[in-house]
Amino acid sequence: MNAFGRKGPRLTNLLERAQSFTAQDGTSAAPAAPQTLPLDLIVPNPRQPRRHFDPQQLQDLAVSIAERGVLQPIMVRPSGERFEIVFGERRYRASRLAGRREIPVIVQSVSDEEFDVIATLENLQRADLNRFEEVTGKLTLLARALNLDPADVPAHLRQMRASPQAHPEDVQVTEQLFAQLGGEQWVSFVVNGLPVLSLKEPMRAAVERGELAYSKALLIARAPAPLHAELVSEAVAQGWTQAEVRAQIRARQSPRPAAAGDALRDLRRQLSPARLAALPEKQRARAERLIAELGQLLS
Repeated sequence: MNAFGRKGPRLTNLLERAQSFTAQDGTSAAPAAPQTLPLDLIVPNPRQPRRHFDPQQLQDLAVSIAERGVLQPIMVRPSGERFEIVFGERRYRASRLAGRREIPVIVQSVSDEEFDVIATLENLQRADLNRFEEVTGKLTLLARALNLDPADVPAHLRQMRASPQAHPEDVQVTEQLFAQLGGEQWVSFVVNGLPVLSLKEPMRAAVERGELAYSKALLIARAPAPLHAELVSEAVAQGWTQAEVRAQIRARQSPRPAAAGDALRDLRRQLSPARLAALPEKQRARAERLIAELGQLLS
């Protein structure tokens, strides 16, 4: 039995193989020699864990590629008469933007199972991954480790946290997976990571696009719903800090309506024959009409 027990018996080997392809700095450690392929023969991964590619970063990379070329090959696998991207889609997209016709690649034969794990692990190693992409990537690996459908993993993790003694093997598998990935513990992932899946629009879309930090989205989600769109738009446009998001939410909360008695006392303090007489003719006539209407309502 390997480090992951009976559940997901191949995941340790898959992770080791994935790590042999992808070093922490993003360089390939695969033994295959790089070669050059036409971009038209390469197709993106339809299950790409990364959902958002920042347009400005792509443009910056395209400028660099136009000047210096692609310095690091992408990895592809044979797929019929074409080649499917295992990792390196950002370089592929930027190469197209730069007007390149070819790109350096490493061709590696990997199974569908290896394909998902390698692509997910490579993305999880990137510092600019947003929280939504990170959570969905880890859920992909957990589904493999626990032999579950990805859609069932969040609920199962919550059950494990609530009753760890009822799922000892799954707890062990999950702890070992998170130890290999590094970073947060699995319980922290359940408490602080899974809620991103429940974010409503427009917070969720902004997080998925990488425009809004998850922590700021949670703050906005707690504000009244009518304020959400405005707060998200301005937080993104103005680059608010968390402190500024909190301050803006407080400033936009509707104040507590004054009691009728307080309003009446304020009105009495302001009403006097002298103040009415000092008003311009049109304003004085309107004020007198309003006073008359109020008198009729109260009579």
